[in-house]
Amino acid sequence: MKLKGIKQIKGKIILLSGMAIGGNAANIEIGGNDNPIIRNPFTNEPYIPGSSIKGKLRTLTEWNLGKVENDGAIHSCKEKYCPVCTIFGRSAVDSREAQSGPTRLIVRDAYLTDDSKKDLEELRKKTGTDTEMKYENSINRITSIAVPRNIERVPAGIEFEFEMSYKIFDLDDGGKLDEQNFENVLKGLKLLSLDGIGGGVSRGNGHIKLEVYVDGQKIDIENINI
Repeated sequence: MKLKGIKQIKGKIILLSGMAIGGNAANIEIGGNDNPIIRNPFTNEPYIPGSSIKGKLRTLTEWNLGKVENDGAIHSCKEKYCPVCTIFGRSAVDSREAQSGPTRLIVRDAYLTDDSKKDLEELRKKTGTDTEMKYENSINRITSIAVPRNIERVPAGIEFEFEMSYKIFDLDDGGKLDEQNFENVLKGLKLLSLDGIGGGVSRGNGHIKLEVYVDGQKIDIENINI
C-alpha cells in the first residue's frame, strides 16, 4: 500500500433555510432558548462541525449503498474493500482484521465566509442577535393542547466555507479502487444538498446549496447520478 495522492475538496455551504446544529444548553433561563446552536468558544460565531458534515454524508451513503444495519447502528464490517468503511472508517476491531488502511475522507469544521461574518455583525447591530428563533408546537391529536418549543437557527443566506481531503492509495491497482470510491463521496455531497444538514430537516431546517471544487476544478454536483 502506497499513498498515491490526496484530493482536496473545497467549497461553500449556502443556507437556503435556517440551520440548527445544537450546542450547549446547560444554562437555560425561563422563557429562554432551550435549543441553542453550536458556536466557536473564542469568537462566539456559529460554525458547522466536521463531525456533523461527515456523519450526515456517511448516513446518506449507507442508505444509498444499502449498508444500513437492521438495528440502525453505524455500519462497520470486516470486508476489506467495503466502500463505506474505506471512505469513512470502521471500528478498531474490524480495522485490524480488514487491513484496508487508514480512513480515506477527512472533513474539517466549516466556518463563516468573510461576507457572512459581516452580514451577521450587521444583524447583531439591528436586532441584538445574529440568529433567529423558530417557534414550533406539537399538538395532541385528541385534546388539541399545544406544547410549544423553540429552536435557534442560523438564518438563510449565510455561507460557510468547507474543506475535505481524500487519500488515494495504490493497492497494486494504480489507485483505481480509491478513485472509484471517490465517486461515492461526490454522490454523498449530492445527497446532502438534496436532504439537508442539522436538526429538523424534515420540518424545513437545514436546506442547503453546495458549491464544490475538487483540486481547484468546479464540480457540478447537480448533474451527478445517484
